[in-house]
Amino acid sequence: MQVVAEGPLDRIQVLIAEDEEAVLQALVELVSSAEDMQVVGAARDAEEAIKLAEGSCPDVALVDVRMPGGGGARTTQEIRARCPRARVVALSAYEDRSSVLEMLRAGVVGYVVKGIPADEILEIIRRSERGEGSLSTEVTAEVIHELTTLLERSEAFARELQELDRTKGELIQILSHELLTPITAIQGFASTLSEHRGELGADEMRAVASGVTQAGRRIKRLVGSLAASAHLDREDVRLPSGPVAVGHVVWETATEFDHEPGRLVLPDNPDLLARRIWADPDLAVRALATVVENAMSLSLPTEEVEIGICAREQSIEIAVLDRGPGVPEELRPRMFDAFTQADTSTTRTHQGLGIGLYLARRIMKAHAGDVEFSEREGGGSVFRLVFPSFDRQ
Repeated sequence: MQVVAEGPLDRIQVLIAEDEEAVLQALVELVSSAEDMQVVGAARDAEEAIKLAEGSCPDVALVDVRMPGGGGARTTQEIRARCPRARVVALSAYEDRSSVLEMLRAGVVGYVVKGIPADEILEIIRRSERGEGSLSTEVTAEVIHELTTLLERSEAFARELQELDRTKGELIQILSHELLTPITAIQGFASTLSEHRGELGADEMRAVASGVTQAGRRIKRLVGSLAASAHLDREDVRLPSGPVAVGHVVWETATEFDHEPGRLVLPDNPDLLARRIWADPDLAVRALATVVENAMSLSLPTEEVEIGICAREQSIEIAVLDRGPGVPEELRPRMFDAFTQADTSTTRTHQGLGIGLYLARRIMKAHAGDVEFSEREGGGSVFRLVFPSFDRQ
């Protein structure tokens, strides 16, 4: 039903949508009686309300929550889609949480429970036209609490998105650098073979082959760390854990660094190496390898990195000891965060994606264990991987 009253053009243009005839007529009369308002349409169902709104583009629309033809939520969304500047106020005999939240999610700026004084309805229309929100006092404290919670979640989500965007930028920059280093090495060796293969002796050929192998292993470890990190970040991840000999974890880790013979010092206590931990064998090796790689990359090429084992009553510690520069005091609170590096410049002298310690801790937490850090006496660092012991003492 189109209702257009004569009057100044600066009046607030109001559309009313209500399926109860008596309530509709009362609202039309009330709004028409206000000198600063003009009724531009009166509808009894959702379809009629949407059609009238499209033709009149009201300043404010009063919309019944339980209206035939799609309900108030659909009506609100359609009106706002067709008239973005229109402010929609929900009218309802219901003050339950689900009705209020449904309409607020649809985009209303106010929620009015039927039966409030007439002058309050007019004032709500005026406030809505100015973009101010309104909630009837009958709306319960529980609804207000939930609205506050939703707002807090929305703000937290926005902050998380900003942090993810920042982290993505860091990941792209660091990953580009880390991949470029071994790829450049492989290209250089390939160029050497292409241009001088007939001139290279046996020792030189072995050196080229060793260089390609090292670069390939570097890429393999990098991809393995990224894949393991992504796997552990899944909410439904379940580790195929079982009894694993400590010696297996140590020896498998050592094979990833056999291109640096003599630099990794392994434990030789057969009793400790035979002890078993409760773990996923692949991820346990990945955790130890990332910590060893971190120690080697931060230490001088001539410095040894040691692996030690300590058996406790209900846990077994696999320690990695280095003589590197240690961890700066200011970096320690976030040393296990993703992409944290003591030197974040792309010209740094050591390799590392900055997810090694983060990944090691994620793996250990998934095993109900942990990674502990301490300064090494005489300089350097000690990182202890604490696994649950399968052979309880």
